Amino acid sequence: MKTNKLILLYTAILMLLSQTMWAKAVIFLAIPLLIILILKHYKINSLVVKKLLFLYLIFFIGLISAIPHLTDYDTYFLMRDMMYFIQAPMFILIGIYLYKEINDLKIILKTIVLTSFLITVYDFYALILDPLLIFRLGLETRYEFDLSNATAVLAFVIIFYARKVNFKLFNNYFELLIMLFSLLSVAISFSRTTYVLLLFILFIPFIAKRGILFILYGASVLLVLFTIFGGLVIDIKAGGVQGSTFESKLTHSFDEMFVRDYDTSREVSHNWRGYEAFLGLSKYYEGNIFELLFGQGYGAIVITPFWVFHGELLNTLPIFHNGYITIILKTGIVGLLFFFLFLYLLLKMVTKSVQTSINTEQVLTGRLLQAIVFIIFFQTFVVHGLFFTTPPVLLLILTGVLIQFLAFERTIRMRV
Repeated sequence: MKTNKLILLYTAILMLLSQTMWAKAVIFLAIPLLIILILKHYKINSLVVKKLLFLYLIFFIGLISAIPHLTDYDTYFLMRDMMYFIQAPMFILIGIYLYKEINDLKIILKTIVLTSFLITVYDFYALILDPLLIFRLGLETRYEFDLSNATAVLAFVIIFYARKVNFKLFNNYFELLIMLFSLLSVAISFSRTTYVLLLFILFIPFIAKRGILFILYGASVLLVLFTIFGGLVIDIKAGGVQGSTFESKLTHSFDEMFVRDYDTSREVSHNWRGYEAFLGLSKYYEGNIFELLFGQGYGAIVITPFWVFHGELLNTLPIFHNGYITIILKTGIVGLLFFFLFLYLLLKMVTKSVQTSINTEQVLTGRLLQAIVFIIFFQTFVVHGLFFTTPPVLLLILTGVLIQFLAFERTIRMRV
C-alpha cells in the first residue's frame, strides 16, 4: 500500500511538472517510474498490446527510415525526433501500468483533475492580485499574461462526464469550483483550438448512442486529407491575409490551415500553418518510392526559403503545427495510415461497451476515451498533437488508464 501511494505521488508530480517550465524534463524523470512499473507488472493484457501496436509501429518506421540517411542527417535532429515519437507510447504505457498498480479509477481521475486545477489556480495568481486585469485581456495580451492552462479542458471534461453519469469525484461545491476555474481558463486563452474542442466534446455524450461517432471520425479523416493534399492538386484561390481581431482569426481559420504555396512574405506570415505544411509536404514529395511509403525518417528537416523571413527566424523546421505533416514526412503514408488506425481502434474499443454497459465506471471510461480520440485527432491537426517537445502528458496517461480499465473489465466479463 505504501508503494502504491509513492508511485501515485511521483506520477502526480510528473503531471504537475508537465504543465510548467520543467515540462521538457518530464520524459527523463518518467523513465525510472516506467521501469519500476514494468518490473512490478511485466504482463499486459493482449487486448492492450493490440491497441498500441500501430503507435509503436509508427515509432519503428521512423527509426528504420532514418537508417539510409544516418551520414546525412544532423544527430541533434535525429535524437529530437526519436524523443518526439517515443513519448506518446511511453506515457500511455505508464498510464496502463499505473492502473494495474493502483487499481482504482476514481483515485487516478481525481489525481489528474487536481493537478490540472492546481496549475490553473497557480496561473491565476496575477488575476487574483489584480482582478481588474481581466478587463485588459484580449487576443494581443494572452501570451503576455499567460493565465490559461492547456489541460483545463481535460479537467472540465472529466468532471462534466462524471457528473453526467452520477459518478462522484468530489463534493458538489468543489466540482463546480473546478469547472468554473477551468472554463475561465479556457475563456481567457483566446484559443480557437480550445474553444472548438470544448464545444465538440460537450456534444459527444449526446451523439455517441446514435452511432454517429464513426461517421464523424471518417468524415474528419477525409477533411484532414483534403486539407493536406487538396491545396496541391486543386486550384483554390489563396486565403490572403487575416485581420487583427479574434473574429477575423476565427473566419480565417480554414484558409490559414489549408496546405498551399504563397507568393509574398505577408501572405506567408498570415497563413503560416498552411505554408509550413506546404514546405513539409513538398519535401516529402521529393522522396523515392520507399520514402513516399515509409517517410524520410527521424532527422528529416525542412529549410525555410530565405525570402520568407530573411533568415532571421524559423529557418529550420523539424516539426510542423499540422502534426499530420510531421507524421507523413518522418514515417510516410503508411505511418499516417497507422495513426488513423490507432485512433480508430480506440474508438471501436469503447463504442459497444458504452452502448450496452450499465456499469457507471465503464460508461464514464468509454465516454472519456471517445472524447480523447477526437481531442488527439484535432490537436494533431492544428497544434502538433502527440509528437512534440512537450506532449499532453495528462491526456496520454489518462488514455493508458482508460485502455487498461476497459481491457480489464472485458477480461472479467469473458471469464464470467
